[in-house]
Amino acid sequence: MAREFKPVRFFVMMALAAFVVCGVTSFYTHRAVHGRTAEERAAYAIGLKVGEQAPPGARLPTAADLNMMAQKYFNQQGSGSQLRSSSRAGGLQNWDLAFENGYTDGFNKTHLQQ
Repeated sequence: MAREFKPVRFFVMMALAAFVVCGVTSFYTHRAVHGRTAEERAAYAIGLKVGEQAPPGARLPTAADLNMMAQKYFNQQGSGSQLRSSSRAGGLQNWDLAFENGYTDGFNKTHLQQ
């Protein structure tokens, strides 16, 4: 004997499935905002911390200055040895960019723009 189709139950289950899929997608999208790899997320966190510690009254550094700061912190962290084995140029650029984004976000968080 065939079972009877129950439209209310069907639509409730579809809504629940859509809710779960949207939640998972949102979680992974939000997680990737600050970098896709662990090194990029670590660089973002370091940049955020350094940006928050900028002295009061300071201005946001230029892109070249941020790049030099990223290079300095990159060499201090010892992350260079991990990225040299893979793709040094690509990994270093990603690390620098994540650091710069973190620094900018941290700087903007603590220094109100007038």
